[in-house]
Amino acid sequence: MNDSRNVLTDFDLSLALAQKAINSQMQFAWKAWKKRKQVDQTLDIYPKKQDGTPSKYGLSAVVEPLQVNLNVQNAKLGQVQVTLTLSSGTVHYYDEDQEAAFDQPIVNWSVSFLTDLDKEPVDLNILAQIDPDAYRAASDKMSGLPEDVFSIEYLFMKLTDVELLLEDNKNISIPSNVSGKARTKALECLNHLLQGDLGKFMLGTVVRRNTNYPAPPTFAMTDFVYDVHPNLTAADAATLSYLGVFSGRPLPDDINAARIKLEDNWISPGMIDGTEGLVSGLMAIRKEVFIDKYLMPEFENVLGLQPVVDGLKRSFSKNSSSSNTKRDFVDHKIDQSHGYSLEIAIVPGTNRLDLTGGIDGSFTYTEHTLGPAGMETARITASGHRAVNGYLDLSMPDDSNGAFSVSSQLNYSIGDLQSTKDSSGFGVVENALSWIPKLLGITGGTIEEMLSNIAADNVSLVQKALQNALGHVAIDLNQNHFIPPGGGVFAFQNVRFSNETGDLLFDVIYKAS
Repeated sequence: MNDSRNVLTDFDLSLALAQKAINSQMQFAWKAWKKRKQVDQTLDIYPKKQDGTPSKYGLSAVVEPLQVNLNVQNAKLGQVQVTLTLSSGTVHYYDEDQEAAFDQPIVNWSVSFLTDLDKEPVDLNILAQIDPDAYRAASDKMSGLPEDVFSIEYLFMKLTDVELLLEDNKNISIPSNVSGKARTKALECLNHLLQGDLGKFMLGTVVRRNTNYPAPPTFAMTDFVYDVHPNLTAADAATLSYLGVFSGRPLPDDINAARIKLEDNWISPGMIDGTEGLVSGLMAIRKEVFIDKYLMPEFENVLGLQPVVDGLKRSFSKNSSSSNTKRDFVDHKIDQSHGYSLEIAIVPGTNRLDLTGGIDGSFTYTEHTLGPAGMETARITASGHRAVNGYLDLSMPDDSNGAFSVSSQLNYSIGDLQSTKDSSGFGVVENALSWIPKLLGITGGTIEEMLSNIAADNVSLVQKALQNALGHVAIDLNQNHFIPPGGGVFAFQNVRFSNETGDLLFDVIYKAS
């Protein structure tokens, strides 16, 4: 998989939607807009006169769904090109020079112009007026908690400032043989449409947690910005991204600089045209959120340790030692140590975390003759190691409703004891087997049993840590109050860690029909 090389350092999440998917979504958004405005196939635009009555001069036309172009050279950040196409219809205009009214047929006229993206807070009542489907999706996510727990924002194309009669940043495709009066009347009518009913054309809605409410969940988005990333070699793979932060983390101080650092394409052309896949976009979660904010706290709770961070790896290790002496005819002394190591590592380009480590125990038993100048008369040294190996596979259930969830399968083993021992001195083994358990405070009739008993507590500790932290991985962003643009029309699949960065990736599939 030719995954993006972008690194989420300044943001916790990116939901990057391809231009092709956005324009597909626009078809349904346009149908929804016409339904709300009770517009039939033909759109009638007849501006009102000063007395409030409609003028008899205007246009009636079949207006195709708006199309968005993200590949605009030298555009400002967050700026897109919109194309409005009139496939058929008629302009009714008055020619003062001829003092007569005329009708001009419309056949595939189009107007393209630059516009800014913007976001604006709304409450549920306003959202219901703007987009009932988005209102229902947002209400569903907020069910069971007070409304003031959440902030709702919607992203829109700001069309109110567009002035089609000016020459800058416009591409007007009207045949040259069309009367200038008809052209002007058509553009006046389209201005009226853009600056009125279409003024803030919604692209998506985000419900996020308020940071001043009790601690937001790990994966609850608490703020976001948007970013347009062109792809001048494969236009459909250009993306509009929602860049968010989780759980109260602040947005970067310099948002534009942070956006510019994400210079690689989020989606390769092969993921759009079917060569590598067929997706609508990509969602990425910063690996440090998944690993350090979600998984590692469970290990820390059980092990009582902070992990050592090394790139894609997190490791824990602990060793303890003690010494005891008893005296009868000789001095009996034992030095013992025990400990464990555990490493959790992201495997780039897969859906897997690898687990490696070991549990160790050792002791040295010695006998010395009594007195200040006592001599060593016997020694036995033994050590044991139990290897820890395994993996955690992440997966996504086939959810026809498109809810975002991740499950896991944990497989691990703690190997058999591998021991070594060395002894010297007459009768040392027989004598040691009676004294070592007493000095260690354990039971065991053989060296191997003693080594196993030394390591037993650490075996239980490592098992508990693996089960608590990895045995029940179940991420559900859907219940942590992030609604992707489009009000629930996306499904997520193919969870994996990126080849380059180890961030957690998901393919986004557009589901509207």
